[in-house]
Amino acid sequence: MTALEYPPPERVDISIDSNLCPSVSSPRTLMRLLPIIICLSYLGLTIAFFVAGPWQYPVTNPFQLYSFLFLAHLALLIGYLTGAFRKEGQYCGVWSVRQLVLWSALANLILFFPTSQFRTGQAIPDVVYGLRDPGGAYALSQVLRDTGEPLIEYARILSGPLLGPLLPLTVFYWPRLTRTLRIVGAVGIVAAVILFISMGTNNVIANTVLLVPSLVISSQFAGVMKLTRRGIACVIAAGACGLLVFLSFFGTAVSSRTGNPIEARYFSAAKISPNYDNFMMSVLGDQSTSTLLGLDIYLTQGYYALSLSLKEPFVPMFGAGNSMFVSRQVARITGDDQIERMSYPARIEKYGWDAQGLWSSIYPWIASDVSFPGTLLVVFIIGRLFALSWLDTLNGANPFAVVMFSQFLIMLFYFPANNQLLQSGEGFAAFWVTLALWQRTRRSVTPSKGPQRVHELSY
Repeated sequence: MTALEYPPPERVDISIDSNLCPSVSSPRTLMRLLPIIICLSYLGLTIAFFVAGPWQYPVTNPFQLYSFLFLAHLALLIGYLTGAFRKEGQYCGVWSVRQLVLWSALANLILFFPTSQFRTGQAIPDVVYGLRDPGGAYALSQVLRDTGEPLIEYARILSGPLLGPLLPLTVFYWPRLTRTLRIVGAVGIVAAVILFISMGTNNVIANTVLLVPSLVISSQFAGVMKLTRRGIACVIAAGACGLLVFLSFFGTAVSSRTGNPIEARYFSAAKISPNYDNFMMSVLGDQSTSTLLGLDIYLTQGYYALSLSLKEPFVPMFGAGNSMFVSRQVARITGDDQIERMSYPARIEKYGWDAQGLWSSIYPWIASDVSFPGTLLVVFIIGRLFALSWLDTLNGANPFAVVMFSQFLIMLFYFPANNQLLQSGEGFAAFWVTLALWQRTRRSVTPSKGPQRVHELSY
């Protein structure tokens, strides 16, 4: 056996006889449906926060808003179900997992120091300052990024498809990596978290807390990891601790930012104050109250922006409206600055909204290109691709499927907030190139009776 060859991982058999109607009680069926059950439960919880949380938004079109959200979640579910019971694809790519992890780790580590210099003012990020005063660190980072020469950001855009796979592939294929790759992969992941703590931002920490337990469990289902019950309990406990650490940092970060509504106890964009008689707040102390108010406003403000957007007429942007990055580039190329003012989030600024400083949910961004009815079709496609990426992840063979599944998890997690993956140039490049590579290396399997064998993968 050569250094790069391993026997194919044992995996859970998820094949279903095409002649049988799958039973919902089947463990294999439940495994196929698990991601959409979790995602829809989470999205439903965010709507519950919006309706019953301490921030009571002045929605004037509730029927229109909740009808659209119901149809959007239904489209996501139906799209997922159209892909969930298909055969998983086989991997026909030429790149091994070890190659991809090595290239991704090197790209992340090479760009780390110049990125830190540009975004924090220091080549070695001051993580202590980021923890002590996240609001000040965030304000400083914004000034540096607005006034500096963004050459490193262009380098990160070009390297986006290499930067993104590090965490998913390192965690998912951890047992199959060499000790050296484990070390450089872990260092790259920790370095990214340290950088964003030093910038006073929350998203990479939240993404890490979301993805690591999800990928460990997914790897277990795929047969790549072989955790004992004690190991699974440790993963759950570590995930819970990570969530508590994130909530603690999140509460401190949002409360320390200048002009934040949590500290002011007033959300000027919606002209509302929190309801201190709300049942959620009555049982919490002061620090927990700040965290709750911050979580509530972060998870729900996008729905209020959606309600405002639904009042506006459709102005097609033909692909330039779903991303601030894309609309900026189109405006620069055409010399027409008005393009950046055509999206739904930009047009609701007349109601007092801030398209760049506040979240509007993913729906108005997509609708800026295809209208709100068209958005339901896009959400349907997202659901279908999410299901297919999950099936290929359970197969355990296609590394691009693992990365793509992680991307869809992040996208769905930020559904109430924004079009997270496509708002920056780095994320835009990473998403579309990874999607193309996954489709290019995914070979469909002709349905047949009995389970299919997976494609063997060189690690």
